[in-house]
Amino acid sequence: MKVYYGWQRKNKIAKRDALCVYYLNVEKTPPRINKDGKDGVTQKIHVCYERRQTTGEVADAKLSNRIYTVFYIFLDDKKINNSLDKALDVNFAADSNNVSKAERERIKDALKQGFYKLYPKYVEPKQAIQLTLF
Repeated sequence: MKVYYGWQRKNKIAKRDALCVYYLNVEKTPPRINKDGKDGVTQKIHVCYERRQTTGEVADAKLSNRIYTVFYIFLDDKKINNSLDKALDVNFAADSNNVSKAERERIKDALKQGFYKLYPKYVEPKQAIQLTLF
């Protein structure tokens, strides 16, 4: 079973920029394959990276009753504050329990390259200096 990492395609319903992680939960009857050779994920996100699920993730997937489990990290979230690096760091930390550090680095690089292909004029927002009094 696979895990897909990518950026959300915008449409009438999905209007926010988001990093998306799709976990495929079905191995016996995979979803319908599109003309591009991928399952329905490519209609929803710009896929930047694919990997196989770990044994722990497969065990969780067998308990699910859906075809996909999806996680979003929205860029306009208050904690992320439109920062690509913060969104990638949150995803990097979220994968730390199941994925090796080398593969997490590859995922981070692939997502960053994919984002810059979609938004070539993107500039990282300047962070306000936060002072601590005590």
